[in-house]
Amino acid sequence: MSHPSTSNPAVVQVAIASPLYRLFDYLPVAGGSIQCHPLGSRVLVPFGKREVVGIVAGHQSQSALAIAQLKCVIKPLGSRAALEPPQLKLAHWLADYYHHPLGDVLFNMLPNALRKPVIGGAYTERCWQISTHGQGLPATALARAPKQQALLNMLRSEPERWTSDRELLQSGHAQQAALQLFKKELLYQTQKEYLPHDCPSVLQGNKLRDPLTLNEEQATVLAQIRASQGQGAVSLIEGVTGSGKTEVYLQAISDTLAQGKQAVVLVPEIGLTPQTIGRFVERFDCKIAVFHSGLSDKERLAAWQASRDGEVGIIIGTRSAVFTPCPRPGLFIVDEEHDNSYKQQDGLHYSARDVAVMRGHFEQAPVILGSATPSLETLHNAQQKKYQYCVLTQRAGGAVMPSVTFIDIRKLPLHEGLSDTAIQAIADTLQAGRQAMVFINRRGFAPLLICHDCGWYANCNHCDARLTLHQRARRLRCHHCDFSTVIPSHCPRCQSAQLLNIGQGTERSTETLARLFPSTEILRIDRDTTRSKSSLDNSIQRINEQRPLIMVGTQMLAKGHHFTALDTVVMLDVDQGLYNPDFRGAEKTLQLMEQVAGRAGRSTQLGKVFIQTHLPDHPLVRTWAEHGFKRASEDMLQERHALGLPPYTYMALLRADSRTPEHATSFLHGIQRSLSAQIAGTHVQAIGPMPALMERRAGRHRAQLLFKSTHRKPLHSLLEATLMSIATGKTPSGLRWSIDVDPQESV
Repeated sequence: MSHPSTSNPAVVQVAIASPLYRLFDYLPVAGGSIQCHPLGSRVLVPFGKREVVGIVAGHQSQSALAIAQLKCVIKPLGSRAALEPPQLKLAHWLADYYHHPLGDVLFNMLPNALRKPVIGGAYTERCWQISTHGQGLPATALARAPKQQALLNMLRSEPERWTSDRELLQSGHAQQAALQLFKKELLYQTQKEYLPHDCPSVLQGNKLRDPLTLNEEQATVLAQIRASQGQGAVSLIEGVTGSGKTEVYLQAISDTLAQGKQAVVLVPEIGLTPQTIGRFVERFDCKIAVFHSGLSDKERLAAWQASRDGEVGIIIGTRSAVFTPCPRPGLFIVDEEHDNSYKQQDGLHYSARDVAVMRGHFEQAPVILGSATPSLETLHNAQQKKYQYCVLTQRAGGAVMPSVTFIDIRKLPLHEGLSDTAIQAIADTLQAGRQAMVFINRRGFAPLLICHDCGWYANCNHCDARLTLHQRARRLRCHHCDFSTVIPSHCPRCQSAQLLNIGQGTERSTETLARLFPSTEILRIDRDTTRSKSSLDNSIQRINEQRPLIMVGTQMLAKGHHFTALDTVVMLDVDQGLYNPDFRGAEKTLQLMEQVAGRAGRSTQLGKVFIQTHLPDHPLVRTWAEHGFKRASEDMLQERHALGLPPYTYMALLRADSRTPEHATSFLHGIQRSLSAQIAGTHVQAIGPMPALMERRAGRHRAQLLFKSTHRKPLHSLLEATLMSIATGKTPSGLRWSIDVDPQESV
């Protein structure tokens, strides 16, 4: 994507949030000059029959269109650029690498509130200043209005200062007196931005806790990071669960703050954010901005503005927080860097981890990637010396890794999915006054409702997926498109009343455990039980009280939580991922098993992990159990190398979907034919078109064309040619398409 010239500019190039791969030319605002519209500033422009928000992305000396054909910018939105030069540079890289429209990229980097035609901050308040006329008024001129005179005298003492309504009240003056003085032209009035003390997205650290003493391994890793600071160096911390990676992060951040710089910390899930924030608030005395999906637009804007203005020292957030502006960037940390939630699955298909690495490179700030189970791509980069490789092999604080026992459930009697061995292990743990976790990565009561007489089963009308039974809600739900319907009392096909619930979900496991342990508190933690802002926090608080209980949950429980009273973990139904058609299935399954197992035994008590399986002899599972994740990941890398899969090759997916089944496939066939001559003789292989793993989703039929190469450059050249082919061809009505570079699923 070419960057515009800036010589003798007379035309404003504006980016619009649209699927169009181009900028739009406008003349400056009527009566104004090009200087009214600095790069990165927001403007309101006419666009067709609408008025839309745009971002100034370039200045040109002339336009391809005649001046008479150009419209003027309606007005600037704000007095300063919303995106500074470092962010604009990152935006151009994102647009080039992910082959995505620059306008949409730029708007992805802004909080929702700034995508609308508003001017002003998240929180504004009315402020007053004494006018020139008011300063010249005799001190006794308002003797008959003593309240007005008192306020005027107070403001006269600091004539350059703006005083807010809130400050007036605190000093004992009435807003009505200020209004009367304003009407007499004795005061000026304006609206100014401010940050309330109780803003939930900008917190004040209180530094209640001192740094912990590092063990030898932690101290070595911190020294490695300190030695490599600057020049955008990337360090991978591969540390077993409970090895104290967070303490290393905290002390690295302390170094950053001591240099007067800012630190950005990414976490994979909103559920981790409150726990992480608590540790940061207790350790630092600076302001901390937080970003996650549970905040309102106003709260996110307040955090964004405070970060942009340099008022905060630390920024913590989920995926999109990687775009937060920092005038003094000093450190980027990506915790649980392997987690798939860092990859945006629609629109701009960016990886927040990879964006953090590139941003560190552009802004010359070090980057730390941390995980107990690094992605194979990150591990490969570390082995190739592209990243500094730091390893923590021991748990911090004297804790040891838990023991792992496989329960071969072939031919064993099960109690609603639980073996006798698992039930006894839970009972022993509760008897000892400790906590147990039952992990099953499927919410709902049962994944299948089937007729015992004719074999009918409840299927989604809009997806190639079965409906999940949710017993308490009395609904059948699709976990892919969110369609739901009532549970039938009779089979729709044969009218039989013999409808069976097959399989396990968190809801069913919770009911089973409640029957087995009627006097024990059981906490179910999944997406259905944590919809409110406080529900997950309340559950975590109950767990941290360290009373005996059983927690039942999905992978929400697997990531980053530190439960010191949790001794026993039971994993159910982990086999399905090992034979997933997605080539990353085994990697994701082993990562999940390692993360779940790592919740056990984080204190001085020995943790125990029980894994129920029908595949006890699976080679990767045995390697993981006997030699750990590190050895299993080396085996997976060897397999990927032999099969020519990432990280030894680079991939991109051209996806298409349509309500008409044949349209998506025929569109991709057309693209493949148009590129066939260019593909021949290159390092790029085109595979497909083929149906997506779930061919029909939300009523749309999905297909994909996979591009694969051992070199990045020819792959990206072909993607540019793909865009040209689409732009010059005819797209069927109602068809949607997208390019996903470095896809993480549905391959």
